[in-house]
Amino acid sequence: MPESAGLVDALFDHATAVLHDALSELAEATKAPLSVRRQTEHRTAVIVDVSGHHPLPINRFHLQYRKEVVGNRDVDGVNATTRRWPTTLTAGAGNLHNHQLLATFEDRDPLEVYEWMLGVIARSGGLRI
Repeated sequence: MPESAGLVDALFDHATAVLHDALSELAEATKAPLSVRRQTEHRTAVIVDVSGHHPLPINRFHLQYRKEVVGNRDVDGVNATTRRWPTTLTAGAGNLHNHQLLATFEDRDPLEVYEWMLGVIARSGGLRI
């Protein structure tokens, strides 16, 4: 792997770790029924599972910084020269096998993403806000 590709991957890894940590802190502080985890090391995705005693149509969120999305591309500065973190987050809400809702967050605070997830859970009948 070329050195520049390793640096770009590190930018995505770092942005994902920051998102994971912020969402974990929010879930812990609010005692929401959310379990936040990284997919695996060196992956640009955060998985958020909804815990509950009854099945919900939406019980999982998949949050990812994708390299081909505007805000995350080489031409947007997410490269070895400019070294910008990716800024556009793609969010899917659904279950293990499919996403029923897709959303894109550009330059968003993790709190906005967290509030969006809580709203989705509330609308699917799994949480009262």
